[in-house]
Amino acid sequence: MITQDNSPEAPTSTDAPIAIVGGGLAGTVFLVHTLARIAADTTITSPVQIRMLERYAEQLQGGVAYSKGPAYRGHNLNSGARTLNFFPVGKYPPGFPTFVEYIQEQAKAKSDPEILHALTDPPRQMVSEYISHMLDIAIEKAGAKANVDFEHKNIVALDKKKDGGAVLHCSDGVKIEASHVVLATGFQESLAPKFAKAVAHHPHFVGQPYTSGANAAYAEVCAGKCDDLLIIGTGLTGMDIAARLINQGYKGQITMMSRRGFMHSTFEPTSPEEYLAKRIKGEPRPQAELEFTKHPPKFLESKTTQLLVRNIIQEFTELSAQGYSSGEILGYWERFVPEVSAKFPKKDLAALWGAYEALITSRRAGVTPDTGVAVREAIASGQIKVETGLIKGVEQGDGKLFALVTTTQPNSSLLKTQFSGAQEDVERQPFDYVFSAMGNSVNFNPSTDEIGDPLWSDIMKKGYALPHWTKAGVDVGKDFSLLDAAGKPADSLSVIGVPVAGHMMVTKYPYPDSPGVSGGKIGPTALNAGAIMSETLLLLDAKYNDLVSPFRSVQQAVTVNATAAPAVKKTQALGR
Repeated sequence: MITQDNSPEAPTSTDAPIAIVGGGLAGTVFLVHTLARIAADTTITSPVQIRMLERYAEQLQGGVAYSKGPAYRGHNLNSGARTLNFFPVGKYPPGFPTFVEYIQEQAKAKSDPEILHALTDPPRQMVSEYISHMLDIAIEKAGAKANVDFEHKNIVALDKKKDGGAVLHCSDGVKIEASHVVLATGFQESLAPKFAKAVAHHPHFVGQPYTSGANAAYAEVCAGKCDDLLIIGTGLTGMDIAARLINQGYKGQITMMSRRGFMHSTFEPTSPEEYLAKRIKGEPRPQAELEFTKHPPKFLESKTTQLLVRNIIQEFTELSAQGYSSGEILGYWERFVPEVSAKFPKKDLAALWGAYEALITSRRAGVTPDTGVAVREAIASGQIKVETGLIKGVEQGDGKLFALVTTTQPNSSLLKTQFSGAQEDVERQPFDYVFSAMGNSVNFNPSTDEIGDPLWSDIMKKGYALPHWTKAGVDVGKDFSLLDAAGKPADSLSVIGVPVAGHMMVTKYPYPDSPGVSGGKIGPTALNAGAIMSETLLLLDAKYNDLVSPFRSVQQAVTVNATAAPAVKKTQALGR
């Protein structure tokens, strides 16, 4: 049951030892795993109290990535259904279906074989439905051993308590006490890009393309009230926007622009039968089938960061010439990122990541056929123009939005696009609409006043958190405890999901779906369901006993097998 209390006089609540801030993918995966362990825990004698707090109802069990907001079911994953896992492959607890099984069950229940198309082009809204289904199962299995409250609350501040735990401050004045807080805030309120602040609230500027608020803009554009528009960004979000516009009937001109113009490769259309037998055509092959993965990469021998870049490019070129795809190469190499990060100065590596992030992420992940084919065909027909340029600003005038663009120099290279210097020429380009595809632009740097999310702004200002040196999120310990400005872990504050993207990239962790394999996660894989599952498993392995000890008959640590069948008879599931 989702409840909301807007009374400013609401009393402080003290009945929730576990508070999950954020009800998207990360928060829900953590909740499902926690409930699965509770269901298998025979020592619990009183209900474990859990509160999930989400500020946007449309993002509950979905977040931004799988939001219920878009009035469009064609917003697809960038991989097949088999890659979205709540539990390690082969280790799903009884009664929990994989995403593939869920799609097959839906096709059978509705007598509609067309639903099987979702195996190769899974709609993100279907992922949200699957997430909700998994949570329903987890709540039913935990039964009377857990009380879960889902609340529409906007957490804007946090205070640590001297005796452990924290007090959460809601925007409506309510205070919530918890003995443990899991910060699963995900893609919180993104900042309007600096260059677009002047038009951030203009009705023809779409800053958050995946929310319900953007639906009216899509409808107006696709109704023929727009002749040309600009998409700022050529990555996955940019391709999502372009595909939605085209599939909803937009006939006008689309310009997609980024500094380097990198785009993700498109996997080939594949039948459900072919996919179940093997994989989507174009997806990376299993590493066991790749000969080059039998040896560590040669670039690990590099002595300087300059040689590191040169050797990576050379080795990548050689492997590509042998027929390996970029996804296959980078998929294997990402496990060595922690080894590289321990070898070179962090400042140098952070600069390298900033310079090459767009190239690496565009080569690491492809897009499924529905999205990719629509975009590629529109590029071939001339409807979409992909241009390189640095947008210096967006302003309004004469019924148009004007992008102030600095174009690339003629000597621009694939790896580093150069722009004009002090005498750069700025071109003023008019558009009817501008869509931002900047993705997660939340700034975690406390030295600026640009932290877009009030909760993280408060956490940073109080010194409770330290920005990660990669500039991708905050620093945490190996058990995902939040580290304060002095590097001390807060045992009662844990972080998973987007805010630990940098940590996941450069920290060596085991891969749950690949026994014996460990390493980091780069680019898109640092934020996907597999990484979030890894974080959840590691966090619970370290902290589950402390979380539920007040509700046990025996106050001692025990080992809980989450894949075992529930030890007690099922009781009626809590309502939601």
